[in-house]
Formats: sequence, structure tokens, C-alpha cells
Amino acid sequence: MQYEIVTDEEALLTLKEEWDDLWKRANGSHYQSFEFCWIAWQQVARPKKRLLRCVVRRYGGKLALVWPLVIHSRLLWTCLCPLCPEAADYSGMLVDYRVPTTEWVEGAWRIAMQRCGADFLHLPYLYEGTDLYRVAANAAPLIVQVRNILYVAKLSEESRNYDWTSFCNSLDTAHERKPGSVARRLGKKGQLGWRLIDPCDKAAIACAIDLMLEWKRDWSDRVGKHGAWLDSVHYRNFLVEWISSHSFSSRAHLLVISLDGVPLTSLVFCVANGRVNTVIGSFNQAYRNLSPGLLAFEYVMKWAFDRRLDVDFGPGTERYKQFWSRGNVTNVWTLRTVASWWGRIGMHAQRLPVESMGSAMRDYVVSRMQRLGRHRE
Repeated sequence: MQYEIVTDEEALLTLKEEWDDLWKRANGSHYQSFEFCWIAWQQVARPKKRLLRCVVRRYGGKLALVWPLVIHSRLLWTCLCPLCPEAADYSGMLVDYRVPTTEWVEGAWRIAMQRCGADFLHLPYLYEGTDLYRVAANAAPLIVQVRNILYVAKLSEESRNYDWTSFCNSLDTAHERKPGSVARRLGKKGQLGWRLIDPCDKAAIACAIDLMLEWKRDWSDRVGKHGAWLDSVHYRNFLVEWISSHSFSSRAHLLVISLDGVPLTSLVFCVANGRVNTVIGSFNQAYRNLSPGLLAFEYVMKWAFDRRLDVDFGPGTERYKQFWSRGNVTNVWTLRTVASWWGRIGMHAQRLPVESMGSAMRDYVVSRMQRLGRHRE
């Protein structure tokens, strides 16, 4: 059975039932679910005029491999990337456990590189140790290779050895506040309220997301960190649709904590196959000296502990992640490789000191590349 490349949304939609079944068999992550990818396509990729390139393969008549990708253009080049909300998203390939995974992943890689029509292949936050990582890391030439640290709290194990109180008491508080201390401190200033917003209340979800992103932008301006997704209406719409979707495969929740009815902090997290992922959170900057953001993560930790679910905090070295995970760390990599001869020209063009060129030389380089681009087409 050969690989196929799905390029239109109607064909993608017909895969839903098979994709859901494969996701269950393969114990997939939230970003590999059909619902997550479909909402990302509708709310982010399609409005931004991405081109769909979903690599699939069957085994015994059933869907056994799915690699959802899209193409976007930048200047004179095209880049193949995961179908995702285009924020801090993981990369991965969904593969049935019954097939020879290594062989199939290598085959899907060749198809993506040779038949999807892109100049570069970009994979953000790819788990180290997976077959896809091994293939991508050995691709040549790699023009981006960045390692990021990822902390995971193994609460499925911790909850078998401790109750919540004894677990909190066992944590190393030398460099982090003791669990419960932030809530007690805030409780002295008023009444704390905790709420998971009803997924049926789309208006409340939209209001809370807008406020959270406003807080996040305020924070990013203050600390000098900024991502394009923070100002993206498409990412905002994705979050609203995902949280209100009632998705079985990647259920998203929106936690809001208030003080005397005034929103204090919020956090989006999701649950998929025995693991909680924290997605995005922020807090009211007027209360930043009281560390309200830590309170939201503590709530989610307790929520996951009671359900014996591990917690993936996402890439980053923040102290609270180290604290709750007991330093349990793995690596994720962001990799980009060249997929065409035109991409090789682009790789070398990126190294040219364009800013220092005279205008005549710069115009010559650009016009030459444009002619080469037309020749390629």
C-alpha cells in the first residue's frame, strides 16, 4: 500500500472516523488528534492561506499513519510545517503500533521531502528519541537545530505513593514557594474563586481568552518577550473553538481564578490519553507581586493528581516546572532541513550580508533569484 497526500479539506474531513480510531490505538497526544488538527486548519491554516499536505498510509484497509502538514510561503521560498495553531506546538507523526514504525516513518519522510513541493521542512518541538526525530536529525543539511528542555510531572506514579498533602510536603521548597502559600497570601486580601468555564458558554470562553491574551501581551512587553501568535486573531479563534468543541480526544479546559470576583489568573490545559498538557496561561499584571500565576498551576497539579494523570508543562526552564516535576526532564528539538535545490539557494542567500550591500547589488541579487524562481516553476 502506497502513501497518499491529502490536499483538500473535504478529503481530510472524510478521515475523521478512521483518524479517531487510529488515535486511540496509537495512544496519541492531543496535538495528534483529528479534532485539534481540524480546528487548527479551519481557524489558523486556511485563513492564513496555508496549503494542506497530510501524508497518510493504510494497513489492512485501515488508516495506520497520519502526518498532518501544511505549506506556507516566505519571500521566494516555501516551508512545510505541522498543521497546528502556530504557537508553541509539538511535532509528531501518528503511527499504528502494529506496523513497522521505523520503516514507515522513513517512508513518510521521503514522501514529504520529495512530493509535497516545499523548499524547507520545519519541525518545532520534536521529542528526542522518536523515530521521526532520528530521521530528521540525520537529514542534511540541517539549518536549524535547537534543543529545548521539557519538564513532566509523573503524577501517575506520585499519586500511588503519596496523598496530596504528603506529596506537597515531599517537594524541595528551597527555591520555590510551598504549595498552598500563595493561596493563603491572596486569601488574606479577599475571597478566592475557582472556575472551569463551561464549554457550552462560548461567550464566556471568548471573554476570558481575550482577557488572558491581553494580560499575556502586557507581560511580554514588560519582560521583552514576544511571539507573533500573541497578536494573532487566528490563534485566539483557535483557542475559543477548541475549548468549546467538547472534543473527546483532546478535551481542553479553561481555568479562571478570581479575587472578590475580579479575574486574577487563567490557564488553558488539556487532557489526552493519561496526560495533562498546560497550553497557555497568564495573570492580572496588577497583582504580579503576589505570584497569582503559580496558583493556576497548583490548581491544575491538584486536579491531575486526583485523577492520576501526568502533567506536561511544555518547553521551558521556569522554576515552577522544575519544582513540580522534581526535575524530571526530557529534550525536544526544533529542526529545519532543506527539501529542494531552490531551498539550498535560499539557505545560502540567508548568509549573504544583504544589509551591507549597495542598492544596485541588492536589486541584482533579488532579480536573479526571482528569475531562478520562475525557471523552477
